[in-house]
Amino acid sequence: MDAHGSCSYLSRVVDLPVAVAEPVFDDVTRSLGEPAATHATAIATSLLPAHTVRTRLGSVLPGAGVSVEVELAPSSRSRTEVAVRYAGNRQPRALARYVYDKRAPELLDDVAGAINARLPGSQAGRRAA
Repeated sequence: MDAHGSCSYLSRVVDLPVAVAEPVFDDVTRSLGEPAATHATAIATSLLPAHTVRTRLGSVLPGAGVSVEVELAPSSRSRTEVAVRYAGNRQPRALARYVYDKRAPELLDDVAGAINARLPGSQAGRRAA
């Protein structure tokens, strides 16, 4: 474990079934990049993500960016997990881990927040009406 407590997998749960969250996730993540993979997911039979988008968290420092995947996966029949994790199979360098530690929680909060904002009765939905 790293001395500074870095976590390579971050997630939030939204109160939507995966079938309802998928189109919202696609719309919210469209600006991040092209979908990396799409799996047909049967709830309670598979832990594979339903949708994955690969993007890069940049930095003002050259070479400090890190590739990440933003995933949507079923958490239960009525809830869906949105997650961010490192892309690839190896641990990035220390500078890239620093960028991840600072920027990945913000990205995750933005994506999960945008999905939650589209829930019926959300504050954002009431303001738009």
